[in-house]
Amino acid sequence: MTKKPVDTAKPAPLNAAADITKKRSKLKLALFALVPLLLAGGGYAGWTMFTAPAGGGTAEASAAADGGREGEGGRAVAVPPEIAAETSYTHAFALSVLIAPRCGVARVPALAQATEAEAHDSGMLVNLSWLAAARRVAATTEKSCDFLRAEVIDAERLAMKMADSAGKTAAVH
Repeated sequence: MTKKPVDTAKPAPLNAAADITKKRSKLKLALFALVPLLLAGGGYAGWTMFTAPAGGGTAEASAAADGGREGEGGRAVAVPPEIAAETSYTHAFALSVLIAPRCGVARVPALAQATEAEAHDSGMLVNLSWLAAARRVAATTEKSCDFLRAEVIDAERLAMKMADSAGKTAAVH
């Protein structure tokens, strides 16, 4: 019985094959991740180049379509109707009406008059304001009653100031 010496100098061929497949799988993963991103970017670039509106969707184009209301610095300002609805007198009045059963009745005659004026100007604004107020009231808790009442009172004060200043300017002219 003779013993053969163990040959440790030769590397195992299976380990080399496993390393190559690991490198390939990382490469495939990178390609599978980057190709859709590149295609999406190309699609967006093509859309903006060929099918986007001719005005380019700039603030000036939207302000011109909005009637050219002027804001700070003499530049035209276009406010989306959703934002205008949540910052209107009608929104505060709707909050006061909708929170009355849970938080108590608030006396807001100036808000009622301002709401009437907004209703004559834009019925869509009034509708969006009531919808936004209903969404906010749906999540009302006992803690949030104080915050909503404070918001309604602040809006009432602002409406009173605006009514007073409008009365003074009407008396001057």
